Amino acid sequence: MAEHSRETPSQDSSTVTLGSARWENIRRAAYRFRANPLAMIGLITLVVILVIAIAAPLVVPFPEDAAGKVHPTARLRAPNEVNYFGTDNVGRDIFSRVLMGTGLALMVGVVIIFLATTIGVTIGALAGYFGGWTDEILMRLTDIFLTVPALVLAIAVTAALGKGILNVMIGISLVWWPGFARMTRGLVLSLKEEPFVEAARGLGGGHLRVLFRHILPNALSPIIVKMSTDFGFAVLTAAALGFIGLGAQPPMPEWGAMINEGRDYFPTQWWVATFPGMAIFLVVFSWNLLGDGLRDVLDPRSRR
Repeated sequence: MAEHSRETPSQDSSTVTLGSARWENIRRAAYRFRANPLAMIGLITLVVILVIAIAAPLVVPFPEDAAGKVHPTARLRAPNEVNYFGTDNVGRDIFSRVLMGTGLALMVGVVIIFLATTIGVTIGALAGYFGGWTDEILMRLTDIFLTVPALVLAIAVTAALGKGILNVMIGISLVWWPGFARMTRGLVLSLKEEPFVEAARGLGGGHLRVLFRHILPNALSPIIVKMSTDFGFAVLTAAALGFIGLGAQPPMPEWGAMINEGRDYFPTQWWVATFPGMAIFLVVFSWNLLGDGLRDVLDPRSRR
């Protein structure tokens, strides 16, 4: 009993020290992030975009316009005190449709990045850890996808699946994963011979347990950075498919489709295509700024 009581303070002390070290790392990371003005601009912009996406159904002046209601007598009105972004070719309020499309754009980006990350990280991790013929087969499959430009392949896959926002998300995810696979494979190759991995194997850990419980958690930082930087480009790719008619179908307020509707009226009725285009720009730009900030924070070379 005496020995046990003497060991307990030591264990408690080590636990407290570990917790303090983790808190200190978090504090330093937050400080480095706040010290990056562009990253803070990106974060603040994204917070505003998220608030808009949540509040849009409650605050937009003409929510019925996002559901397809038309006003032929109000078509192509310039921005004014009632229609802040003007109206489109069938009289719908562009301000309401752009704000209502924010939630759709964020949902599309989240689904695409989640699916692409899941597929790519799994394939890359298995290839890097097991090597041999497993690596050869999986990487040659990855190379096949990489030989075709992502947008062209996304168009082909989406066209084969059929029009619609769900098929767009599936199609883009199926062509977006190779980048995650390549990066994860390299990370696993560099980590699988580390002493902590050997220790996990020595304690009887199975291959999958070692891979997914010990190796991948130590490779999360670059993966998170890539997810954040790719998010904006996933939204942009989805908008490109919407622009050519493969994405969300009318009357859904999808930004790419809205730009397509306004191209015939540009530049005289410039507002029809300009405001959805500005919305895409803000989402892509803010995610890129956030990704750059996260890279500076999570890059091990930046730690002291």
